[in-house]
Amino acid sequence: MCEDTKVDVGISGLPGEIAVGSGWHEFSLNVANNSGSTLQNLEYLAGASADRNGEELFESKKVSLQAWNPEDEIWEDLDEFGYAVGYIGYTDELAPDYEVDIPMRINVRSDAPVGAGFTLGATIYGDADGECTGFGDIAYKFQIVAAGTDTEGTEPQEGGKAPVAVEKPAANTPEVTGSLAETGAGSALPVIGLVGGLAVVVGGGAVFVVRRRKAGAEA
Repeated sequence: MCEDTKVDVGISGLPGEIAVGSGWHEFSLNVANNSGSTLQNLEYLAGASADRNGEELFESKKVSLQAWNPEDEIWEDLDEFGYAVGYIGYTDELAPDYEVDIPMRINVRSDAPVGAGFTLGATIYGDADGECTGFGDIAYKFQIVAAGTDTEGTEPQEGGKAPVAVEKPAANTPEVTGSLAETGAGSALPVIGLVGGLAVVVGGGAVFVVRRRKAGAEA
């Protein structure tokens, strides 16, 4: 594993407060290469949880999370095992000073619990120099509030890092299905434990466009 992360992971456009039953709210997950070397085979994951460590993932029927699939031009549900979490795509190569913006949206249903919530984002990558494999992650805090609350102009707080562990799949690990997680490959694929030990198979899926970062821009 890399000693220091080579990516900046951020979330932009997410409201700081979301009223239950207020519909979809769009935001973006941003991953930028802040190193001096090219990164390869970046895989992206996201989730929504009641805590910053992802140990209390929201049920997807109460808090729905979707990612934009640029190939099929549709919104895809993140609904692994009935929770608002999942694999959202990959990039073959990310050069220094380039970034990827992944459009996402969240819908807090009318029966969702009022209280703190966190939107989580993570990536795992390989160093093109062959020196290490690493990851970057982030958790942004928002507040779920009662219906009818004025949430205009509110901004989320950066809630700290959400842990991402890389491990081999256990013999009894179920194979994940769904359009964004389907790989067409065997079950020997590596597994990323994204928050709370939830196993998400990493494989094919939506490919995201890489663009050069604007001068002086921050992730």
